[in-house]
Amino acid sequence: MKIILLFICCFVLFSCAEHKLVKDFEKQEIPESAAGLEEFKIGDDEEDYIKKQKNANAKLVYADNLIKLGDYQLGIRIYLEVYNDVKYRDDQRDDAVFKLGKTYESVLYGQADINKAIYYYELLISEFPLSDHRLEAFQRSQLLKLQLEEREFYEKNNTTE
Repeated sequence: MKIILLFICCFVLFSCAEHKLVKDFEKQEIPESAAGLEEFKIGDDEEDYIKKQKNANAKLVYADNLIKLGDYQLGIRIYLEVYNDVKYRDDQRDDAVFKLGKTYESVLYGQADINKAIYYYELLISEFPLSDHRLEAFQRSQLLKLQLEEREFYEKNNTTE
């Protein structure tokens, strides 16, 4: 039994020496000063990037649920947080801007503001020209502009009577 265990240990040791992970670790230079420790990373930056993107998706889903539950202020704040963080992908950021426009457009939101909705739709169109939401944002902004014109016309005609 001891011979088999010794054989397995030797096999693992020699096979690890041939793997890229061990060779790359041996090639790394150890920093001589504390300032060099910042640059010395064994981990992979790609993992941090993936975590950041998953965090953005989680924030968007959380904000969507808050909006559905009626907590518009917190939902809007989270959408703005995602939009303002340039480390997130453009498709996540433009999704947040589009949802901001839809939230301000919503009649269920007590502080609905058509001008802010138009602003966010136009922001999406100008800042994210390759967005999947671009066409719908354009259509919604134009429709809201027409609604504003109709309101102004209606208010103007009612005040003169």
